[in-house]
Amino acid sequence: MRRHVSVVLAVCLLLTGGCWDRREINELALVVAVAADVVREKGQEEVMLTLQIANPVALLPGQGGGGGGSAAKAFWTITGKGQSVRDASVAMLNKIPKKLFYGQARVYVIGEDAAKSGIARFLDRPLRDRSTRRNMYLAIARGSAKQVMEVEMPTFRATGIAISNIFDLEGGHEAILPVTLNDFVYWLSTGSTCPVAPAVLVMPQTSVSSEDLKVPGKTPKAIEVSGLAVFDNKQGRLLGFFNEKETAGLMWVLGKVKEREITVPCSGGTGKQAVVLTVVKSESRIVVDRDSAGSPVFFVKIRTLCNLAENFGSREEAMMPSDLQELEVCANSCIKQEIMSALHRARVWKADVFGFGEELRRQDPDQWRKLAASWGEMFPGIRVEVETKTTLRQRGLSIEAPGARKGER
Repeated sequence: MRRHVSVVLAVCLLLTGGCWDRREINELALVVAVAADVVREKGQEEVMLTLQIANPVALLPGQGGGGGGSAAKAFWTITGKGQSVRDASVAMLNKIPKKLFYGQARVYVIGEDAAKSGIARFLDRPLRDRSTRRNMYLAIARGSAKQVMEVEMPTFRATGIAISNIFDLEGGHEAILPVTLNDFVYWLSTGSTCPVAPAVLVMPQTSVSSEDLKVPGKTPKAIEVSGLAVFDNKQGRLLGFFNEKETAGLMWVLGKVKEREITVPCSGGTGKQAVVLTVVKSESRIVVDRDSAGSPVFFVKIRTLCNLAENFGSREEAMMPSDLQELEVCANSCIKQEIMSALHRARVWKADVFGFGEELRRQDPDQWRKLAASWGEMFPGIRVEVETKTTLRQRGLSIEAPGARKGER
């Protein structure tokens, strides 16, 4: 009897199997980027949500146009307003003949005014939606997020994908720090670390094509990722923006520098001297100790490996070991200056963006329990010691400047 029941159940399992939540792609409106702003109409604050939606038909080879007609756009932008993010999203349903799907959204841009009012409420809906990816990038617009979405990039058909590609390819390079939705929420949940997010701004396009010149009154725009938006860890309100130097300083401490270039002065020769060093590896470590009064002291130790990329100077003779040591000292000074500039700005805002509080909690839990309640007020006065060590690994294919051997002929 038991064997017969098992056979019947096995047959039933075969019949009931399948994708119960299957959705055909042609039935979905694939959202690739989301932008949120706050606007005031009739004295009442509303949420303005802007979505960038893919057109799968136009993305197929040979389907963008033809027959003498104009080519269909691969992406289109739509805006809705409401009392909340969800309400603004629902307001767009009567304009879209398909069901919105956020599983392909790659970037979430929040306007500056919305960030100043408190960013946490704009993250609630994406975090509750099971289709939204936690690794979606988060960015803060300098101004309106809607204007960022409306910029037409010359090399990309969607602004959201262009921004996402910048984070994918250039993250950790120069002063670009990608931040995902998961990263931001984690920092916000610590209660001590102030979250940050990259800043995006709309700027005039430097190179203009002949097609753009044919349109009277049209000023081509471009997107630039520059600096970081800094938030408090209480209500998630925007405090201000780090510039590129301060952003680089924070990245050194967080260990987020992958590759970047450091320009240091070069001794010898005449005129303007500069040597460019390429960072190929960087490591960061924070050690917590106590001073004689029992107050916490943070030792930031940076280890960097560099290659000599360019000697832009009039010096012709080959660099000696003493010259290379001097370059290492100059690189150490440059890195320390960037870190101290970020620390100075963070102290002004009382914003622990470095995670010193979290390190104190991990390394000295007893001390942290005593200081946790007043950490925000204590942060500007904490003692931070920065130690940098740069090592030059390679000088490239040539160890001499061009023309160094002309006197030997």
